[in-house]
Amino acid sequence: MRIALIEPDSRHAEVMDRLLFAGGHACQHFTNSNDFFAWLATRTCDLLITDFWAGDLPSEDVIPAARAILPGLPAIVLIHAPRESEIVASLHAGADDCLGKPVRGPELLARVDALLRRAGVRRPPSPSRGRFGEYAFDVSRGLARFGDQVVTLTPKECRFALLLFANLGRPVSRAHILETVWATRRDLKSRTLDTHASRIRTKLGLHPERGYCLTPLYGYGYQLDRLTAEPPGKQVAATDHNGNERSIETL
Repeated sequence: MRIALIEPDSRHAEVMDRLLFAGGHACQHFTNSNDFFAWLATRTCDLLITDFWAGDLPSEDVIPAARAILPGLPAIVLIHAPRESEIVASLHAGADDCLGKPVRGPELLARVDALLRRAGVRRPPSPSRGRFGEYAFDVSRGLARFGDQVVTLTPKECRFALLLFANLGRPVSRAHILETVWATRRDLKSRTLDTHASRIRTKLGLHPERGYCLTPLYGYGYQLDRLTAEPPGKQVAATDHNGNERSIETL
C-alpha cells in the first residue's frame, strides 16, 4: 500500500520507512504538511500517518484538509508520550488511530493492516489475476470475464481496469495511473488516458444499467463506483468506500 508519512524527526522517519517496507508498504516521507499537500496535488495514497505536530501545522488541521482532497483517507497520528487530552483531540479531529513514539514494529504493522482492512483498501491479489464481484481478470491471457461475456483487453487496459476495481469508490490520481499502467512518471496526453478509460468503460460495460459508473475527475484522475440498483432514467446512488452515497443522473 502507498503510505504518506509526515514526520519532522528524520531519524524516526527512517525507522518507520524500514518497518513499513518490511511490511510490504511503500512509504513517502515528508518533514512538514506543506510538502505533503504539494505532493498530494498530483499523487495519491492509501493511508496518512502524521506526527501530532506535522512540522508546520497540528495534525488536527492536517487530517481534515487531506480528506478534503481524498475523502475517507485513513489516518494515524503519532504522539510522543501521549497524554489522554492529545489522544482525544486527535480522535475528535478525525484520526482513526493513535500510536505512541517511538513506534514498535509489530504493533505498527498490525495497526496499519487493521486500519486498511476497515477502510476497504485493497490491491489485486496477484499481478496476473484478480476477481472483483462478477468481474474476473486474467492479465497473462488478456481476458476479462463478467456475466456470460468474455472480452479481450490489452495489457494496459488490464492493468488500468485492475487498478480501478482495486480502488472501487476511491479517486485514483492521474499520476498513480501513469505509474501503475504505463510504468512512468512522465506525463502523457490527456487524450491517451481518456481513450483507455473509454475503451475500458465500453468493453467491460461499466454503465449504470450494469451497476457501475466510471467518472473522470477533472484535473485529477478517475473514480469507479458501484451503484445501487434503481429504475432506468432515474437517479442512482454511487456508494463510496465509506458507505456514503452520491446521486448520479442516468440517461
